[in-house]
Amino acid sequence: MDLNDLNKVLEVKSLKKVRDDEAMEILEKVAKQVQPIMRKRKWKVKVLSEFCPANPSLLGLNIGGGAEVKIRLRRPNNEWDFFPYAQILDTMLHELCHNEYGPHNADFYNLLDEIRKECEELMAKGITGTGQGFDLPGKRLGGFSHQPPLSSLRQKALAAAENRERIGVLLPSGSKRLGGDSSIKAVLSPIQAAAMAAERRLHDDLWCGSKMLESEGPSESSKASVIPKSHPTSVPLALLCGACGTPKDRGNEAKAAKVWSCKFCTLHNSNEVERCLACGEWRYSYGPPVSTTDPRIST
Repeated sequence: MDLNDLNKVLEVKSLKKVRDDEAMEILEKVAKQVQPIMRKRKWKVKVLSEFCPANPSLLGLNIGGGAEVKIRLRRPNNEWDFFPYAQILDTMLHELCHNEYGPHNADFYNLLDEIRKECEELMAKGITGTGQGFDLPGKRLGGFSHQPPLSSLRQKALAAAENRERIGVLLPSGSKRLGGDSSIKAVLSPIQAAAMAAERRLHDDLWCGSKMLESEGPSESSKASVIPKSHPTSVPLALLCGACGTPKDRGNEAKAAKVWSCKFCTLHNSNEVERCLACGEWRYSYGPPVSTTDPRIST
């Protein structure tokens, strides 16, 4: 048995909601599309599962550096409507990068741009799965068939153009560095480029639940919900939040100057945000007020 065959998504799970067959099909399609990328880098994901957290902006979560990757498939408040496949696949690529790096830093984005480009090339060639044998694109044997009708050629050309457009939206041609690509960066000052990079990190921090707390070195990274591959752990998966089903962060005490702990699900959040990224509760909330009788109202 080839050990590389284990470098993939080992199991997929849906939420058993309406249109469950379609949800499972999307998860399996995503898992197969990223398998060549995972095989190349020896990445494993034990479980790829669907989730619908209470926070509508939360789209993805990587637990334990690949122990489980959770992805939102359906639009908030409408379980009948799925996000476009291209967006779901891009979320998966983002979460896979957390197998290697926790924080949204320059190394993370360099890796993300790299595997996006690889995924674009694989999709253009029709390669999925192992990239070998039956997973390679098919080739005709024994000559050519009759010329198809002109109307059929037009339909195929239109479908190919639409497919290229979808891929272009998901995976822009060429890799892009943190702070913008080289053509943009050439006309930007270092301050402007840094501002673009910060804006990208802030945007991803809002929808990616795998955000790690900013730390000074790799040894600090085990404090957050994502653990780099070079630092395996025997700590079991965290308990789930009763409000949204998101795993609680029960790592070491975080630095008080940089984070605050949610009183409802205990997730450590950056001081830059006012609401918990997992359950959406307000930073200073202590829950609903206690029901009391107004002393001015006689009984």
